Amino acid sequence: MPASEVRFRALIELTSDWYWEQDAQYRFVHVSDTIPSSFRLKATDFIGHASWELPHAGVTQDQWMSLRALLDARHAFHEFEMQRPAKDGGWVWISVSGVPTMDAQGAFKGYCGVGRDITQRKLAEQHLRDSQNQYQELVQWAPLGLCVHHNGRIVYVNPAAMRMWGAATATELQGTRFQSRIHPQFLQSEGARIQAIVDKGQHAPVRQAKYLRVDDRAIDVETQGMPIVYGGAPAVLISFQDISARKQTETTLRDSEDRFRILTQLSSDWYWEQDVQHRFVMLSGAVTASTGLSTLDCIGKTHWELPSLNLTQQDWARHRQVLESHQEFRDLEIRWPDAAGRMHWSSVSGAPMFSATGVFRGYRGVGRDVTAQKLAAEQIHRLAFYDALTGLPNRRLLQEQLKKTLQLNSRHRLRGALLFIDLDNFKTLNDTLGHDVGDVLLQQVAGRLGTCVRETDTVARLGGDEFVVVLDDLSEDALDAASQAEAIGKKILSTLNAPYRLAGREHRSSPSIGITLMGESVQSVDDLLKQADLAMYQAKAAGRNTLRFFDVAMQSEVDSRVAMESDLRDGLQGGEELELHFQPMVDVQGRIIGAEALVRWQQPERGLVMPADFIPLAETTGLILPLGKWVLNTACNQLALWAQDPRMAHLTLAVNVSARELREPDFVAQVAKALQRSGASAQRLRLELTETVLVHHVEDIIVKMGELRQLGVGFSLDDFGTGYSSLSYLKQLPLDLLKIDHSFVRDVLNDPNDAAIARTIVGLGKSLGLSVVAEGVETQAQRDFLADIGCFIYQGFLFADPMPIEDFNAFVIQA
Repeated sequence: MPASEVRFRALIELTSDWYWEQDAQYRFVHVSDTIPSSFRLKATDFIGHASWELPHAGVTQDQWMSLRALLDARHAFHEFEMQRPAKDGGWVWISVSGVPTMDAQGAFKGYCGVGRDITQRKLAEQHLRDSQNQYQELVQWAPLGLCVHHNGRIVYVNPAAMRMWGAATATELQGTRFQSRIHPQFLQSEGARIQAIVDKGQHAPVRQAKYLRVDDRAIDVETQGMPIVYGGAPAVLISFQDISARKQTETTLRDSEDRFRILTQLSSDWYWEQDVQHRFVMLSGAVTASTGLSTLDCIGKTHWELPSLNLTQQDWARHRQVLESHQEFRDLEIRWPDAAGRMHWSSVSGAPMFSATGVFRGYRGVGRDVTAQKLAAEQIHRLAFYDALTGLPNRRLLQEQLKKTLQLNSRHRLRGALLFIDLDNFKTLNDTLGHDVGDVLLQQVAGRLGTCVRETDTVARLGGDEFVVVLDDLSEDALDAASQAEAIGKKILSTLNAPYRLAGREHRSSPSIGITLMGESVQSVDDLLKQADLAMYQAKAAGRNTLRFFDVAMQSEVDSRVAMESDLRDGLQGGEELELHFQPMVDVQGRIIGAEALVRWQQPERGLVMPADFIPLAETTGLILPLGKWVLNTACNQLALWAQDPRMAHLTLAVNVSARELREPDFVAQVAKALQRSGASAQRLRLELTETVLVHHVEDIIVKMGELRQLGVGFSLDDFGTGYSSLSYLKQLPLDLLKIDHSFVRDVLNDPNDAAIARTIVGLGKSLGLSVVAEGVETQAQRDFLADIGCFIYQGFLFADPMPIEDFNAFVIQA
């Protein structure tokens, strides 16, 4: 072995570097055994691999490409940094340098070079950067303004100083004379302080001064200074903070004290102070006008030693407990008599006073004349319990009296009844003849109700056209009590049905009455009103101008409905209880061309709930909106999945849409968002509308359908022929197909009318260029008849029931 190589290997072994060689394809052919022991890879693991083929980190693709460019150009490279995996699961930073090697003829042989573990250097560099960043952040974000000036000129400012001086950038201040930022009033004193720092090298204590912003507006500051070395030269560091707000507060406080003294002298209120024994030591303001007492009458006395007509000894004892515990008190109302026998009401409030060391010094507070307010409150109290229009007790007084009635009934085993009366079609009267005429009717109704009851009974107006009659002292027997209540209810019906004279002409009005009995068992006022209100709605449902009694079955139905609504809300929270079933649509050749998505609710306690049991509830409660959104999103997701399977990609999917959903202003945006989020094809989505959708806001619905049509969404009209459809609107709707309702299909072979309707719908569809689908096809004979009249798409039990998605997919594949 040549002596130079021996020396080279000895040198490698004595250093922390390691030696490596690569062939012409940059694959390692030799790696010295001096690679770091912290490496997870051994020297032999490198052999046969290029550097970028081995596990690494800390190198971007661009950096590898740059290195490859150097290698391909046969250039040397220096200190190429990367990370290799370490035995402890972490990474080791290394630096690699290399030079190309040539054979004796000058042909390229590969590369050789050295590697070095630079992990400690990297950690030190990161620590240094972190320290520098922390220091920089402390200075940059310090709330104090920091300014360095050298030879009288500003050389550095931090953001806080820039902000206080009103500078947008540091360059506005750097290089300027520091004296230009000092208010002329403090120029001499601040200049002397700064010069003392320079001459003596001493710290300058905090003092107040005024600085000038760049817009020449003065600010109050607290400032201090100290000598430092900046850029290798002596300099002065000035720190300061803006105390303008504090100075303004101090000024405002002084002004406030002055105003308080003036206002106390001029105000109708009065100010007072008491000593530690709660004796008055000072009063100012309108004491006599507010209390009828003079200041001399009060000095040296406590509140309870002065005459008062509304507070007892027990009241004063409780007030003294508050004072002894040094608590604040508010609005203590005292009624004072004056020498002339007139009454004065005062409202007194006070708070304890303490010395700087926390020693109790007494009380101080204010008093106010509230005589006018007390008199007005008494009048308001009278007005608050009676209806201004009819003079009858209002809801508030009714509730108070009902509470007393329920307590008496429970104590003495009495029975009573509550009648809830609502005028039929009152809104129509208001809309046609005006609210003034409606008010006259209400007044006449109130007068007539008073003639139908006994003096011990109560007639009240809840509001609007709702009245309540409370019957007391009915028979102890429940049936007899019900008969008595019914008799009075019928009398009210007869009386209120008599003609009224309104706006110079005769008018008739009828009531609907709900009745509930009050028995021995204690019932709440709210429960009674709800029961009677529920019975009244039953009377409305029975045709109006009648009466109905509340019964338990009625309440049970309401409770069941409320419980189902609560369960449905819970089920909609995450959608886990909901699932879609799919019923296929089949063409005349028996091919499956699409499906209708039908929602099912799998409630943990109720089991499988069908749409007929919960969709109407969702419609009336507004839950149809989140439910419809869930169905739409789920359907779009399914369409996107079908699109990935050639056997399913041709299918369309119909989703039912309610009138409530269509009326939502952002319905079009919701559909577009569902399609975009899922990636489903709009051409495969069909929205099914019922004829009831066309009853209201048809123009708005046509606009929304047009916008969705532009996206590619199709439309079908469901249950056609069972509701209300205007042909003039029908021809404007961008429909794709009509669906013959199953009620016509069921008897199409037996009922000539149903057969005629089916033919008519098919003919109408052809004339409008629409496809026609028959729902509820259950027999082959029905299917053949429909095909004969030109209906070529079917849906019903003859082909398949609605089924879960797994069964539907299997059904399509098998077909």
